[in-house]
Amino acid sequence: MKKIIQELRQNKLLLLLTIITAVSILLGILFPAILSDSNKTLIKTNITDFMDAINKDNINYLSGLITSITNNLLVTIIIWILGLSFIGIPFLLIILFFKGFLAGFSLTSIFLTYGIKGILSAIIYSLPNFLNVLGYLLLIYYAISFSLAIYQNLFKKKMITWSPYVKRYGKIGITFIIFSIIISLIETFGITKLLQLL
Repeated sequence: MKKIIQELRQNKLLLLLTIITAVSILLGILFPAILSDSNKTLIKTNITDFMDAINKDNINYLSGLITSITNNLLVTIIIWILGLSFIGIPFLLIILFFKGFLAGFSLTSIFLTYGIKGILSAIIYSLPNFLNVLGYLLLIYYAISFSLAIYQNLFKKKMITWSPYVKRYGKIGITFIIFSIIISLIETFGITKLLQLL
């Protein structure tokens, strides 16, 4: 833990991204408190219907897996592509904030529906979202770092040997694509089965 804190202190970019992530998750957790009663009822209905479908094993796993993989891969590829341009940095920060917000919101939605009894369900249900946020945080860190290297080369005339940078960034992209697929498998099969056991 001390090593992580020390790394955050030394790496201002990583610290900034961590703060953005933490704030977005917190806002997502608090957001349901300002929703109208009708919106809260709608959330409860959607969550209840979803949980009932899981308990009855009335889930189309193939469709769910395809949807999850498509969504995760799309976000991952967009983040990676945005890292190829300096002007992509603001969009990367927006994506990180939005994903953190959704993770926090998903956690609170279970509490809103089931109360204290739903603590374990909320943790399990939200786990893929938080794993995705962690993955996006790291990928966005590498994407912004690559963008900054491009900026320094173009505008500050800092000489950079691009071959190692490009190879490393390519490997990072492939790594997070694989990570996205693994998260989709966990979300579709692992989380569903765990929720059925509760």
